[in-house]
Amino acid sequence: MDREVTSLPLDRPPGHALVCALDWGLGHVARTSVVVRSLVSGGASVVLASNGRSADWWRAEFPDLPLRELPDYAIRYAKGPWLVPGLVASLPRLWRAIRQERTLVESWRGEGFDLVVSDNRYGCRMTGVKSVLLTHQLRLAAPRGLGVFEGMGERAMARMVGGFDEIWVPDHPGTDGLSGRLGHPVSPQAFPPIRYLGPISRMAGVVADPRWAGPWDMVVLVSGPEPGRTHLENIARKALASKLGRRLLVRGRPDLPLPEAPPSPSDSWVEASHLPTPALVAALGGARRILSRGGYSTLMDLDVMGRLDPRCLWCPTPGQTEQEALAQALAGSSRGRWIPEAKLPGFLENLS
Repeated sequence: MDREVTSLPLDRPPGHALVCALDWGLGHVARTSVVVRSLVSGGASVVLASNGRSADWWRAEFPDLPLRELPDYAIRYAKGPWLVPGLVASLPRLWRAIRQERTLVESWRGEGFDLVVSDNRYGCRMTGVKSVLLTHQLRLAAPRGLGVFEGMGERAMARMVGGFDEIWVPDHPGTDGLSGRLGHPVSPQAFPPIRYLGPISRMAGVVADPRWAGPWDMVVLVSGPEPGRTHLENIARKALASKLGRRLLVRGRPDLPLPEAPPSPSDSWVEASHLPTPALVAALGGARRILSRGGYSTLMDLDVMGRLDPRCLWCPTPGQTEQEALAQALAGSSRGRWIPEAKLPGFLENLS
């Protein structure tokens, strides 16, 4: 399978690399897979580390690479007025997980690693070994009306990531990139050296599987942490399963088996636990509309495919301010429509 490999800003090719990714939806392992392929093509031996569904996805994508288990960050999004209290209640578990992964990764220091790349896992670095944080979010998006606190959040983030040697941001250097203000801090000098890689996507260079090309009236990409992932899946299924036209629901469940066969042209409603990259490239390429949460990795995938345009429907996870900020910016530049989750059922039911 032909894949485009991103050139990484390394002074010398590593011999033995550890690549870690956050299990928070599938976007982190999907985009970090581009880094893995680049390292492998350069001759490095690579060890992967993640947990949950992200680990399941990596097992399918890289069956020949060793995979280690990391602690679960265990942050859950509560609904309605319980969102903020729920996130605050998750913070002790988050700090415990970061401390646990820091201790665990340090225990591997004698194995000869000369590079650690960590996608949004803040404890995955090694003393004396070049450790790089891959992230697009150096400035936290504050909830509406609380923008005054974003500066405080940026300073806290700078302290949190201060132990890394470099930060790689998968975006362009200018603030008009995909990540906007999130990936371009006001005070970059407070952070370790920041390098902008440009958008990276596993879709680049992939030959589409024509059996999944549709055409589809809508492709729904379900992703993210629970219970938001299941909630979006249920909304889409209830609103769209009985409508005319052809619709595909990709459930974001790599822990479940792949579809046994491609869809028949006569199938009007198709569900897939997840799809191999060539099949997903074909499905998105044949979609009249694309509904997703609008996570950053999804944006990079669609951008690489030339599909980041008005056919996109963004439904951010309620309370996930990063997705809301991205959706607002995209809608403001005519690259899709922002639909709050509370209004999504009615919107889909009335969609022609």
